[in-house]
Amino acid sequence: MIANIVPTGELLLAELDIDPSNLTVPSGQLDDYIAVINWLTDYEPNPDAPNLEKVRGCLEAFHHLCQVEAWVKASNLLFTRLNTIEKEELHNQLNTWGYYHEQYDLYTKLLELLEGGLKTLFIKDTTNIFYNEQAE
Repeated sequence: MIANIVPTGELLLAELDIDPSNLTVPSGQLDDYIAVINWLTDYEPNPDAPNLEKVRGCLEAFHHLCQVEAWVKASNLLFTRLNTIEKEELHNQLNTWGYYHEQYDLYTKLLELLEGGLKTLFIKDTTNIFYNEQAE
């Protein structure tokens, strides 16, 4: 079993273009951005924790980014490749693990805002979520 399936918080913040040492956001968004930084850098799940808890920092950061309507950053976080054998993106890995409700929750936060191929992908995956839930 891989201990740290999530890339380092520093790497994720760099990919999201969030610089904790030079955080320039409106004051009304500051608490959420600090929460994003803390969830990505400070959250350390127990190595024996369920898989969902191992990605909890990313999921919580995603929700805080949605709170401040940082939709591109939030969607980029969903496409983070995890340190799993398959190197799946976060949103796909949730499906692989059977966390359909969590995957659906992420998709519905962004679905109305997306266009083109990404929207089509999320609609297709949302359909698959319902199919997978019925199959269980």
